[in-house]
Amino acid sequence: MNTRTILNLCCVAYAHSQKSCIKYTLLLIRSLGALPRLKLIRVFFAILLCISFGGANARLNIEINQGMVAGVPIAVTNSAEETALRRSGYGAAFEELAGVVRNDLRMSGRFEPLFPEQLPRVNNVQQELDAGLWQQARVENVVLGTVKPEAGDRFAVSFKLLDVYKAQSGASGQLNNGELTRVENTVLLSKTYHGISRKDFRALAHRISDDIYEKLTGIRGAFSTRIAYVMVVRAFDGSHYSLEVADADGYGPVALVKSKEPIMSPSWSPDGRQIAFVSFEKNRAEIYLIEVATGKRRLLSKFPGINGAPAWSPNGRQLAVVLSKEGSPKIFLWDMDTQNITQITDGYSIDTEPAWSKDGRSLYFTSNRGGKPQIYCMDMSTRKINRVTFVGNYNARPMLTSDGKYLVMMHREEGQRQFHIASQDLATGEVSVLTHAFLDESPTLSPNGAMVLYGTQEGDRQILSLVTLDGRGQLRLPAREGSVQEPAWSPFLS
Repeated sequence: MNTRTILNLCCVAYAHSQKSCIKYTLLLIRSLGALPRLKLIRVFFAILLCISFGGANARLNIEINQGMVAGVPIAVTNSAEETALRRSGYGAAFEELAGVVRNDLRMSGRFEPLFPEQLPRVNNVQQELDAGLWQQARVENVVLGTVKPEAGDRFAVSFKLLDVYKAQSGASGQLNNGELTRVENTVLLSKTYHGISRKDFRALAHRISDDIYEKLTGIRGAFSTRIAYVMVVRAFDGSHYSLEVADADGYGPVALVKSKEPIMSPSWSPDGRQIAFVSFEKNRAEIYLIEVATGKRRLLSKFPGINGAPAWSPNGRQLAVVLSKEGSPKIFLWDMDTQNITQITDGYSIDTEPAWSKDGRSLYFTSNRGGKPQIYCMDMSTRKINRVTFVGNYNARPMLTSDGKYLVMMHREEGQRQFHIASQDLATGEVSVLTHAFLDESPTLSPNGAMVLYGTQEGDRQILSLVTLDGRGQLRLPAREGSVQEPAWSPFLS
């Protein structure tokens, strides 16, 4: 293995944090064998250069960050009929659903669901609404739900989304205070589901949350989606890595791949059926595809040098990958039908971390062709490349919002050592810093473009955090054990 190959392999860490860079570099050095002393010195300094250049199956638990901007107050409660249901033992069924809905709405950063003990005590809320009483509790919307038993251990689940401000009197627009308004006059949304089993409660609750979120914001909800990430657990015999998938709220993790060697760069296919990822299990970087439903996987790319940073095209017909088989890391397009590959960037620079626009007409990527890591955009019809980022001395890991208006990235400001997650308005070039920890990395967007999931350092481990695109809401998703890194948010799954 010559020095150039070694340097190119070291550059795979360009897509990751400084800690990851050291980890993957040491892994690569294990396979070098004996080298002349001068070459080892060159390799050592090249590794230091890569580090300065690159910068950056336990359940996840959502924790609200202190200082989070409060969202719109909303109540998720039961009807008066639920009192009898609670006595019969089915009240826990409603609370199971309601807890998931409250958690989803809180996770969005746009809403502040009140806890049951914070809600006003009302009678017969199934039929009548005391708007003034709810106003005193600062509640703008009420989600009124019921769970009723059906035959065969099944349930009927109903919910109504009420608008407190629709309960108005006269032209003054003042809310009735002490006067009751018929519930049907305040309904924004009403649905009933029959034949629901207890094991499907969480999935149904996410669907209800999606409906509520879309009705109140006009944006499609993403609570029924999933996330992929890499779990790292330290043990007496070394580190154990697993590629896991879970619900968007971190519930129900399933390990798809387990390995004693690093796993990185998971990327969902547009239909949500496959994940492309990079594995070092054979002591070199290789790209694999795995079916989420079955766990069946196949090797896609094993060229000499770097095989990394896979990114699916929006139509699923191509996979953008980073290969160094010709020298410096470059971006290639892999045709998933013909298995042909086409190199689309050239030169001596490092080009990596491709990310598609949602219409497939543009490909964003990170490159040092201007001297420092910045984000560039290629027009896929003309292959013309333009620089996109100019604020800060480091911008990498591009992601595009679903509407194509914003670029989300890993960002470092001039004169600073910290890496943050930032967004850039592609029309104006304005950059907004969304996070403020020391090392925030690996951003991934919810399919509706409203939330950013990213990795951050907490003490001696890595955790996942959530921030809304406007920076208002921020939550943590630490695991009960180990480190969590390399998140990837799925597309809409239905």
